[in-house]
Amino acid sequence: MVFLVGVLALAPLASATSPGKDGRIAFMRKDAAGHWQVWVASPRLTGAKRLTAGPADSGWPVWSPDGTTLAFDSSQTDPDPNDSTAINDVFTMNSDGSGVTKLTDSVGASSDAAWSPDGSLIAFDADRGNHRKKQGIYVMDAGGGHIKRVTTLPGNDANDLAPRFSPDGTRLVLTRYRGTGRAEKAALFTVRLDGTHLHQLTTFSIHAGDADWSPDGTRIVFEAYPNPAAYGDIYFVNATGGRPVNLTRNPAGQAGSADPVWSPDGRTILFLDNRRVNGIGRTGLATIKADGSARQFISKQNLEEHQPDWESLHQ
Repeated sequence: MVFLVGVLALAPLASATSPGKDGRIAFMRKDAAGHWQVWVASPRLTGAKRLTAGPADSGWPVWSPDGTTLAFDSSQTDPDPNDSTAINDVFTMNSDGSGVTKLTDSVGASSDAAWSPDGSLIAFDADRGNHRKKQGIYVMDAGGGHIKRVTTLPGNDANDLAPRFSPDGTRLVLTRYRGTGRAEKAALFTVRLDGTHLHQLTTFSIHAGDADWSPDGTRIVFEAYPNPAAYGDIYFVNATGGRPVNLTRNPAGQAGSADPVWSPDGRTILFLDNRRVNGIGRTGLATIKADGSARQFISKQNLEEHQPDWESLHQ
């Protein structure tokens, strides 16, 4: 999901906070050449280390359940980034950036990897080189084999993206897009791994995306853009559906929030935030409690860091 940043005068805060006792944070940040790369840092965003490099966009990192491996996607295998055929692949690498392994076959675009709770499977979205007929959510072995299709698009929908496994490993939450351009809308769905029991969680009008399950499996956090004049808010909804709850309540046109993930201990939500604090413009990764309180930036620096994922130390 594209994060729309308001026009704010950026300056550092006087203090910063830690997201707690959970593990390292992986995220994507642009390098000096303007390419997205995968980074890993401490829970305070100190000691940040870039794990990928090169003239291609690499990002959307997610931790394996045991914290030893990161899955990510990259366009580094695209032989001609300027032609009309987009090539993007899912990769894994060790948590120090070594041992990079390509899992998908460079047929079309594959992205948005997600680990199953036991680490045996990876879900991802792909078009298999034929967007209209083959775009959807797929699941493969963690080593890249035995690819199975989970979802098939109805005739009036455009994409199924960003799958995430439920904590019990039986279901996926995904974002389904409908329409294009200014008419584009998006809703959250859950589905079993065999493609059955597709269940809509939100309306398309809320334009939901980037969903993540709470560790206990009872709630799903996501970003949404119900107000065209707003830059996005963080919501949650019960895993069975119901009325979404807005946690950030950003003033329209003045602040924006996106890319939420739950902490492994379930106490806080990590997300990209952009707002004013005591009259000073800030942007960066932040945390908020699951009840919407204690919203705080992690770092003193103003850095646009997207798609964070939190390593679990409770395995």
